[in-house]
Amino acid sequence: MNILRLMNQSEYIQVNNQLVKPEFMYASEDYADDDDIVLEAHINEADLVLTVADLEDATPLADGAYWIESVGYIRFLSRQALH
Repeated sequence: MNILRLMNQSEYIQVNNQLVKPEFMYASEDYADDDDIVLEAHINEADLVLTVADLEDATPLADGAYWIESVGYIRFLSRQALH
């Protein structure tokens, strides 16, 4: 599945061992530029900002999550997945 589509269908993210509801999370799947910001969240008193390029460079993992070098483990979750 396209990582941008997966992100747009999610309401939460898991970053390493923390579950977060991002302040902003959206990307056009058809017209996204590499430097477009697609995700903003606040985690452990730090701001997480990811671009299209960050997500497109992510390495898919066997459990459905992704590895992003600058962040670590990231998984996109919907409300249904949490119940």
